[in-house]
Amino acid sequence: MKTKHLGLPVALNLALALGLTCGVIGGAAAPAVAADVPAPVAAAGAGTTATTAGYPTDDAPDPAPLRTVPVSTSAELAAAFKAALPGDRIVLADGEYTMVKLADKAGTPEAPVVVEAATLGGALVTAGQLEVARSSHVVVRGLTLRNATTLKITASTHVRFTRNDVALRFEPPADPTSSRHWLQISGEGSGHHRIDHNSFHDKTLMGNYVTVYGGATQISQHDRIDHNYFGTSPAQPVNGGEAIRLGVSALSDSSSFAVVEQNLFENTDSDPEIVSIKSDDNTVRHNTVRRSAGAFVARRGDRNVIQGNVFLGEGKPGTGGVRLYGDDQLVFDNYFEGLRGSGYTAALQIDGGDVDGSGATSAHWRVHRATVVHNTFVDNSSTIEVGANYLYPPVDSLVADNLVVGSAGPLFAELKQPAGVTYSGNIAYPTGDATVGLAVGPREIRVADPRLERVDGLWRLRPGPATNTAIGSYPFLVDDVDGQPRDRRPDVGADEVSDAPVTRTPLERSDVGPAAP
Repeated sequence: MKTKHLGLPVALNLALALGLTCGVIGGAAAPAVAADVPAPVAAAGAGTTATTAGYPTDDAPDPAPLRTVPVSTSAELAAAFKAALPGDRIVLADGEYTMVKLADKAGTPEAPVVVEAATLGGALVTAGQLEVARSSHVVVRGLTLRNATTLKITASTHVRFTRNDVALRFEPPADPTSSRHWLQISGEGSGHHRIDHNSFHDKTLMGNYVTVYGGATQISQHDRIDHNYFGTSPAQPVNGGEAIRLGVSALSDSSSFAVVEQNLFENTDSDPEIVSIKSDDNTVRHNTVRRSAGAFVARRGDRNVIQGNVFLGEGKPGTGGVRLYGDDQLVFDNYFEGLRGSGYTAALQIDGGDVDGSGATSAHWRVHRATVVHNTFVDNSSTIEVGANYLYPPVDSLVADNLVVGSAGPLFAELKQPAGVTYSGNIAYPTGDATVGLAVGPREIRVADPRLERVDGLWRLRPGPATNTAIGSYPFLVDDVDGQPRDRRPDVGADEVSDAPVTRTPLERSDVGPAAP
């Protein structure tokens, strides 16, 4: 058996190498107890389960606190925040709280400032605003947030927001197109944050669940968004309701190196862009999207990676997969099934652009050098579309070693004549009323029955025409959508026929959110 490891492009390697490290090294002496803070209880051992109830036992432990500060009222919470020092663990007893700002707290890797519910979900925030400002190495864990103000991480580094249940109760604005973001990362020098194991759900107004901004010219860098649940956000009257937005037009020429992975999106219908990438050098991988009317969109920015995601439309109208603009985007190992969108929400849209090489940062920039390889498409209403919208068709792009099966429409559709798009090693299996859609040779698109079988909820390869027949060779292609290693001669599509253990499966509710492992 081959050693399991991830072979990824340079942008992702940088994101993992730099984005998940801790920066400041140093310790702190045990502080004296401030007069306006409740007396600390004896410091517990390292790890959340040493001091709290209901948390998963295998969560990564925090360093042992230098002191533990119990609070049970909003006044005590405000006092504890004001006097917090590195190494404090502020523990909120079960009850209802008004939240306040935590500002100018310089925690360290060995002595973070931890704000934690004593019982997972037992501390209920109904008023005020949680903002971590100008601080470092802060952890916010286990809260239930039902207040009516945006959560903010501002001009800070190494903030972890984890195992919180978030369903904010904004009052409807007079203008229904006015945005109400839920969690916003912004400020000069922002970076190295982790947003993980949270539940964001029941958004009814315009705005993003998670918005990543930055300073005047640079987006926040090396952030990780993982193992969250994003659910139930109905359609809104205008664009601006993404589940996650990585950047904004004005910052879209800066590199973020964000990693968005292992999240579950379910019925997130509030924007055609479920994840909107508006910056450079991000990776969106190993997420599962169920019944969501939208797509993952490389909207503005270059060198982004969309890898190993599972898109399950289950026949719901408007469900889509991936849409591309910009330069050097990489899409591989993704699985698309039962999607009913087209155009902006086709299973895969290598779109046209309305500017080419220069123009407004808010424009749709022409696609150059997209690489779309080793993806699997099954039973989608509109599968691979090229140039559906805008003026300029894609340039110098590669569509190779993909597996496309369907019973309706053209499986490959060029709505504008592309400039130099290369097809290579693809397999198409049109059934029913479907057609291949392009008049090309078998080396570009070969018609064959790939002999798929339903296993563990997905259509998977059996030995046959698709096995060991991929034409291309790509250094980033090391494992498949299931985490099984690729052979020396890979199979066509996202799945590799293998006896190796499956290490990734489509995500369920139990795999993400506050109570997940």
